Amino acid sequence: MKLLLLAILVVAVLDLANTQACIKPEAGCPNENITFWLYNLKNIKQPVLLNPLHLNPSDFLTGYPIEIIIHGYTGHRDFAPNNWIRPVLVLKKSANVISIDYGPLVREGCYFQAVRNSRLASECLAQLINKLFEMDWMRPDKLHVIGYSLGAQVAGQLSNYVEQKLDHITGLDPAKPLFVNAPNALKLDKSDAEFVDIIHTDPFERGMLLPLGHADFYPNGGGSYQPGCQNEIMRSTCNHDRAPQFYAESIDSTVGFWGLKCENMINR
Repeated sequence: MKLLLLAILVVAVLDLANTQACIKPEAGCPNENITFWLYNLKNIKQPVLLNPLHLNPSDFLTGYPIEIIIHGYTGHRDFAPNNWIRPVLVLKKSANVISIDYGPLVREGCYFQAVRNSRLASECLAQLINKLFEMDWMRPDKLHVIGYSLGAQVAGQLSNYVEQKLDHITGLDPAKPLFVNAPNALKLDKSDAEFVDIIHTDPFERGMLLPLGHADFYPNGGGSYQPGCQNEIMRSTCNHDRAPQFYAESIDSTVGFWGLKCENMINR
């Protein structure tokens, strides 16, 4: 807890020092600071920049799932979790992958403002999702939203703006600072989709500790160290990044993962 409070204090100081660099965007969608990029087997190296108000059905692989990936703080469309998950989704599942890029709104040193901006990112993504559901072949069970860190909280806020309840949201180590005591309307929880699953890899620092979804997974017991992170200087960053890495491996693996049901949080 002391480490978390210290981290929040450091973030606050950095935010104050970078006030001029932090973007406070105009409200309204579409927004120049938020873009959407489509990747599939037709264009994995040359993605299509989508117009959220005028989608072209021919850009999509008809009938295949649509996976939406939401990056976190200091990220962009080629940053975690995209670099781990997107290639596997396209190549293994033939999915249409939409990577949102709201990087200008989540600049380094601007965490407090990034949290405020997460609502706009969610609202503009919901605008795109509502348009997706207008396509003839699109059904709720074809759409899956995957959010990492701050992006998982963006995914949770979608329920405030989408016109129909989402079928599936996956949260990859949802961000803790400024969200742990926030109301459910502002963070990811099981009410945001028909099925919400969560991977917790850094529950004692950057990520949430308590269960949030219908299914919550704590790889390696959710302890202080994920494999390979013991000797890392930025241990928490390493732990945090394991969530998208484990998720990508779960798609690509032919072996799978062993799991044990937790009786309670103490014995997780």
